Formats: sequence, structure tokens, C-alpha cells
Amino acid sequence: MDEFRLLGPLEAVVDGTPVQLAAAKPRALLALLLLNRNRVVSTEGLIDELWGDDPPAQATKTLQVYVSQLRKALGTERLLTRPPGYLLRVDEGELDLDRFEQLIQQARGQGPAEARDTLAQALALWRGAPEPVAARLEELRANASEDWLQASVESGDPVIPQLEELVAREPLRERPRALLMLALYRSGRQADALELFRKTRELFVGELGIEPGPELRELQQAMLRQDTDLRLKPVQRETPPLSQQRRRTWLLVAAALIVLIAAGVTAALVARDRSSSRRGSPPTTTRASTELRSFVFTLENFLQQSHEGRAEVAHVLAGAFDCSLSPQVAAAQLDSVQENRQSLLEQLAALRVPDDEAALRVADRLQRAIHASISADWIYRDWLRAHTSCVRGSKPPAKARRADARATAVKGRFLAAFNPLATRFARRTWRAAEL
Repeated sequence: MDEFRLLGPLEAVVDGTPVQLAAAKPRALLALLLLNRNRVVSTEGLIDELWGDDPPAQATKTLQVYVSQLRKALGTERLLTRPPGYLLRVDEGELDLDRFEQLIQQARGQGPAEARDTLAQALALWRGAPEPVAARLEELRANASEDWLQASVESGDPVIPQLEELVAREPLRERPRALLMLALYRSGRQADALELFRKTRELFVGELGIEPGPELRELQQAMLRQDTDLRLKPVQRETPPLSQQRRRTWLLVAAALIVLIAAGVTAALVARDRSSSRRGSPPTTTRASTELRSFVFTLENFLQQSHEGRAEVAHVLAGAFDCSLSPQVAAAQLDSVQENRQSLLEQLAALRVPDDEAALRVADRLQRAIHASISADWIYRDWLRAHTSCVRGSKPPAKARRADARATAVKGRFLAAFNPLATRFARRTWRAAEL
């Protein structure tokens, strides 16, 4: 199966081989055709999108050259000339954006807890910022993120830190502010919720010259009168069908990692998950291959984010040892990294693991690797907290070095299982030091 990915840097795989598109304009053209897949896009429309108000003198001929380059890379049967322009044929399951939109639609018909998990799967498909011509997709991601946060609030999940971060990053979006007000109110922080409304009104009047919208105003009034409709609604629990039991077990495993990471209890839970996952009937070969490919690509996105977190940890520790950071500041920054890992754990919790022996082995070992890595970082954090002055010349405790060595070994065992799958689907391989 050929594959196209728009949810992040543009990627295309044809007959198992990645398509190399280094030049900006052919990449933009492919992104535009993917956004309008299976529809004719006029030559005039493509020229407007690619060059705006300043097209070259021979824009039509230049566009034809780009189309020819894409045909050579993708196949003549896929990129077709259809008056008044071109049509890119994309089959079901070939584009990550289609899967994202399907999951968003699926979540709309679910209860809060199920919608939260489905939306987490959708958000896990994102690999970074999309191509400039596909920047409109960022709004889709923002809406999906807010949908996930709303479902999490309605499920009673503790997402106040994530909401506070989103409000700080997008101060003029009203929905995150409404969700944060509601989350604060339900956690017993009514005064903080009302103070947030006061600051919101002050910001909107000062920056935009307008009052907050009706949703925020009505929410404030409901809080002032202690409206019982604001209380968290009890969730009716039903026994999930067998096809969903493994996903639920993974959610429990991830929650246990957050709360009991130092207790070393994950092995038993993962083993139970592995046992229960084998009870279902095996999928067809085609479906199994598709699910396994999706599993590998999702984990690749997870590992890239994990790599960025590891680089941040290394930077913080280097700052502590060269005294550019005080021990207390370094410890606080390590705490911040750990908080960011919360979102990664939530993505992992929603991960669908195929009924495949190799995938189950990878998932088991990934859980152990996360446990070992976070435990090692916590030892460094606690060691830094115990110091009040520069640690230059000091050595971390032997316990930290042993934890580092153990984490490296466990990550190595995980990669020994994952890298062959990555190679099978033409993805990059990883080293333990990168994670």
C-alpha cells in the first residue's frame, strides 16, 4: 500500500520506497493535491496557491514541469490530467488525514471517556507542523485538542496543567478558558475560576475592545449561583466488548506508570494485557499488515517526541554541571520535562496494539523502557534538590549511574524488538542514546 502523510512534514511512500521531494514548490503542489484528493483542482487555482499575487511569467509551463516530476515519483496512474487541471487519486487508508478525520467523527458519537481515548488516537497521528500550504490543518488539530480536553474534563481527568499551558499559549481563544474555568470549579477552586473570568474580561476588553462571549459569561453566572448542572456527571460504566478490552488495559497501565512508577509494578500489568490480547480472533493478513504499519508509524512519532525530551534532559543536566543553572532551577526544569511526558503517556495509553507477536513484544518492552528512563531522571532530580550551590566537580550518586545503565539496557532491548519492524516499513532505526 502507498502512503501519504500531511499531519506534519510531508511524506510519501510508494511501493514501500520513500519519495524524495526536496524542492519546496513540488512539495507544496503535492500537499495541495492531497488536501483536494480525488477532486479536480484547476490550473489557475494551483498557480494562485503556489505563487499568490506574483506568479512567474510562464507559471503554467512551470506547473506542468512540477506535475511531470510528481508523476515520475508517484506513478502516471495516480496523478491524472482532468480539465481544467489535475486530479490526485488517493485510495482509502492511504492518507493520514483521512484517518484523523475518521477518528474525530467517531468521537462525536461517543461518551466522554470513549471520546477522550479516540481523540488521543487522532492526535497521536500528528508528527509536527504541517507544510505551509497545509497550515489550515493546524486549526483542525487545535479543535481536536480542545475536544480531547473537554472530554477529559467531562471524564473527571486532572488536566488543569494542560489547560493552563494552552491558555498561556493561545490567550485569545475562549474555549480553553471556559474549560479551565470549569476544571478549576470542579476541583474545588471556585475562587480561582471566577478570578480567571475577571482576568479574561480585562484582557478581552483591553486587547480587543469587546466583552467575553456568551459561553464564558453564562459560565460565570452559573458559578455565581452554584448551578448544580456544573457538577461532574456520573459516568455509566459498561463492560466493553472484547475488541476494546485491550485498549482499556493499556489505559490502566499508563495510569499506573504515572502514579506508581517507582513501585515497579508494570511488568505484571503488561503481562496481563499481553495475555488478554491473545483471546481475540486473528485479523486477516491485509488488515493485520495495515494495523501493524499504523502501529509502527505512531510509535515513530512517539519516539521522536521522546528524543526531544531526552535532549532537553541532557541540556538541563549539562547546565547544572557547568553551573549555568542552579541545582534548584535544574531540578525544576526536570520536573517540567516530566510534566510534558504526561502527554506522551496519554498517547501511549490510547495506542492500539495489533494482535501480532512482534507488536506485543515491542509494546511490553516500551513500557519497561519508559519506567526505567523516568525513574533514572527522578534520581537526578532528587539529587539536585539536595544541593544548594553549584555541583561542578560533584559526581551523581552511584544509584543514578546504575539507573542510567539499566535504562540504557532496557531501551536497547526495546529497540532490538522495534527496529526490525521500523526497517520492514522503510522507517528509520533508533539508538538507545537517542531516547
